[in-house]
Amino acid sequence: MATLTFAQINTHHCKAAMAILSLYTHENKVDIFIIQEPYCYMGEPRYIPPGYSAIFAHSNRNPRASLLIRRDIIHNIVFLHQFSNPDNTIVATTADPQST
Repeated sequence: MATLTFAQINTHHCKAAMAILSLYTHENKVDIFIIQEPYCYMGEPRYIPPGYSAIFAHSNRNPRASLLIRRDIIHNIVFLHQFSNPDNTIVATTADPQST
């Protein structure tokens, strides 16, 4: 069974902290970033590293939680919007997301 690599960061809504994630992804293989207080513009997290997609609950305010998931495994991730809100991003995945 393949394993997923996670990293967690609280960016405190800081643009520079989000931008540094691109450098971090080049040096470290991370499948899923768990981000608290992402930097947002117009209600969406910004400065998403290349090769990643942001998952978060859309609302009339900026999300305070989001996930950045590698695009090559995102097809195995299901966003559970009915359980998510701006403070929580809930997803489900297959038992072995790397096996496709």
